[in-house]
Amino acid sequence: MGGEGNSTPDEEWGALQQVVYNTSKTYLGKPDRQYQDWFDPNDQELQTLMSRRHQAHQRVLQTRSTRSTTATYKDACRMLQKRTRALKSDWWERKAVELQRAAQNKRH
Repeated sequence: MGGEGNSTPDEEWGALQQVVYNTSKTYLGKPDRQYQDWFDPNDQELQTLMSRRHQAHQRVLQTRSTRSTTATYKDACRMLQKRTRALKSDWWERKAVELQRAAQNKRH
């Protein structure tokens, strides 16, 4: 950015993105919230599952990958995915009920 005649549009876009990001970070700060509404960062069961998956992944990385460590890691991933999908599904169900109520209230 800034009149260099030999920069590509991708380079210009990348430079603009970086300026916007840095400016917003400076003036607005880092957002407190990192997750979507359906994700409760204080959910203890979810935290435990995330910790188990992380520990299993570290074991796979630190040791020679065996069937046992790989199976433990895959199981931890499955359990975490099952929990996050259940949380998201519950959130969507609540959202659907909320939207239905709003639609009914507008009709009356």
